[in-house]
Amino acid sequence: MLALPFWRIAFAAAISVALSIWGARAECPAFTRSGVPRVVLPGRDPQLPKALLTSTSQVPIWKTITVGEYKGVTAIRVAIDASPCPVRVGEAADEILGRPAFPYKQTRAQLDLAVVPIAELGFGENGASVRDIYARALGIGLELCPAEVGPTLRLNYLDQPVGEFLGIAMHPIARYNGELINLTVGNGGAGLLLIGGDGRPDLVLPGAVRFVFVRPRPDQLVSPPDGELAGR
Repeated sequence: MLALPFWRIAFAAAISVALSIWGARAECPAFTRSGVPRVVLPGRDPQLPKALLTSTSQVPIWKTITVGEYKGVTAIRVAIDASPCPVRVGEAADEILGRPAFPYKQTRAQLDLAVVPIAELGFGENGASVRDIYARALGIGLELCPAEVGPTLRLNYLDQPVGEFLGIAMHPIARYNGELINLTVGNGGAGLLLIGGDGRPDLVLPGAVRFVFVRPRPDQLVSPPDGELAGR
């Protein structure tokens, strides 16, 4: 059999890789060239929801993701760097990804996620404190996300619309200076984002801000003992 020249093999391989990357990037959202978000108030819907949630049966599953695929901060950073869509990680988010208090599951598990506007929890347009928001959500049967949901969701939500920002309902992680940080996945117009924000429990957020919670499955143990918040 006639052997192909090395340059032809290398060229064919390069074309194959380029086509696979091109196909993956075709699924990425369209970003604004100026880098200016098309939505002035990220994380807010143009119209406030009118429904009032009283149980998880009213909360549809938005996405199902698998946690435990990345065993530590190095693996998650490598995955982010290799993402077919550009992902920018904020300074605070990057710091807490590597903190000892940031847990990475060592076994794989599927989680059903739900997106819930604060107003649908009964707080109205003025919203409420993060502490009260979480308490109300847990009261109807939702659960806080493991911190790992933040970067895992970012890697699995590559078609996020421009202008959408979703907070991850989670126990905050402290930076080295003690500042409490939670995570947000967003698309500000210039690329996909994983950013860290103010994680203080007494922070008041408006009613149109949306959080990602875990919608527990019937066979999953989701309620911690003695009324403690999940995820501790």
